[in-house]
Parts: sequence; C-alpha cells; structure tokens
Amino acid sequence: MLATEEVRAMPRITVDIDSTASSTIRKSGDGVSGCLGRGGWPVGHGCVPDTLDTDGHPLDALVLMREPALAGAGVRAWPLGVLHRVGTESAPAAPVLLCVAEDPSFIDLVDTDDLPRWHAGGDAWAAVLARLRHQPVGNANDCGTRAEAEHLISDARHAYERLTGCLD
Repeated sequence: MLATEEVRAMPRITVDIDSTASSTIRKSGDGVSGCLGRGGWPVGHGCVPDTLDTDGHPLDALVLMREPALAGAGVRAWPLGVLHRVGTESAPAAPVLLCVAEDPSFIDLVDTDDLPRWHAGGDAWAAVLARLRHQPVGNANDCGTRAEAEHLISDARHAYERLTGCLD
C-alpha cells in the first residue's frame, strides 16, 4: 500500500462526467458497500477537459467512484492506467483513461498492478464502456500503466495548447 504522502503526490485530473452505470468492479471481499445495484462500484464515463487525442477529441475516460455522479459533474480523479482496445473493424481504437475518484475508498488502487484485487481487468472496464456508450466498443487487449496514462494526458494537453495557441 502507498504511503499517504505518495498518494497526495499523484497527479489529479478532472473528468467531466456524461453518464454513470453500475459495474462488476469491486474489491475482493467487498460485499455490497458502496455498490450501485448488485454488481459493484459505479463507473462514470466522460472526458478530460482541455485535452485532445489523436482524433482531435477530448480524452475519453472512465472513473471508478464511490457514489454515482450526475451528468455534467466534474469529478476529481487520479489516472490509474489506459485501456487499449481493438475496435469493431480489427483496428486499434482510441485509448481510454482509467481513473479512480479522489476518495479514501480507493487509496490502494493506484496502478494497473492493483486491478486484479478489484476484479477490474480490461474486460470489466470495456463492458462498462460499452453499456455507457450504448454501442460496441471492441475488445480490450491490454491495460497500460499509470505512467502511460500520465504521458497520454501530457501529450493530449500539449495538443490542446498547440491548437488553442495557449503555449507558454
């Protein structure tokens, strides 16, 4: 488990939530605490403001939360990893940030190595993404690390700044 100081030092982002659904993601032995419905913790889908992916859209993100968020809410979170997918036409799909809401419930969930303890493999995240988008999203083929997520955010912010002319 990380020391409290290490958790405080992790970068934070805001994810603007579009929708929230229940998931099968839950900590081993968690029972029903914090659950939305019977499956597991709620997951919100949204985007990271002031970022652009390679397609010119804000970065797509999923956020594991203690309580469901309303559409339009901004949720403070830390990046956990990146969901890599193969799209419906066997081509790589845009990566999706995997995030955890800033909440003490998730203090021990900080990188993709922690996902197995939470029953939160790539397939679980992809299933929630498909439900929230109401369309096929392809298959999860890998979960990149937190370091990869931080690099993706940095590149996406730089792309946004180049487009808007806000470079320092």
